[in-house]
Amino acid sequence: MEIKEILYSSIDKHSKYLVSDIAQGKSSEVIRVIYQECEDQLDKLRENKSVILGIFVEGLVHYLLTTALIPSQRKITSNGVYVDILIPDINTLNTFPQDALIISFPKTNDLPTIKNRLDEIIKIQPIKENILFVLENWIDIGIRIYTINGKGDFPFSNIINDIISFLTNKKQSKLKLFRI
Repeated sequence: MEIKEILYSSIDKHSKYLVSDIAQGKSSEVIRVIYQECEDQLDKLRENKSVILGIFVEGLVHYLLTTALIPSQRKITSNGVYVDILIPDINTLNTFPQDALIISFPKTNDLPTIKNRLDEIIKIQPIKENILFVLENWIDIGIRIYTINGKGDFPFSNIINDIISFLTNKKQSKLKLFRI
């Protein structure tokens, strides 16, 4: 079974409640349940674990952003810099970088590679507080790191609630989402 099939088979089981759970601020529980349900199957895949987990969580975040009606762009390039997920859009990043979030899924544990990725992203998003990395394990590189293993200050399961909190504090009219 492929990573995408593993993810979407779990999402299908919970799709009836996803929207209401996210609207009620329960995205952390949704993420934990889906991840725990898929963890054994993901462990059986023969690819690099960081790559597997990165692809899985990126797909899950993208799905949940879409479900929560949070405006985002995925897999875009800005000024030669590749971006996994940008919230809300490239125009906001270029004109009001304080109102834009970049989420990156480096899919590696290699520190120099991760630092190089961060250096690239800082070229287009100079506000480090608005750069989020999702990694298997926590490392200190001066930005917010969401850890898939749940260790550290920002467990991956909190990412959607934190994004919603960030956006509700912005005055941009484009940033309309669930009122939680």
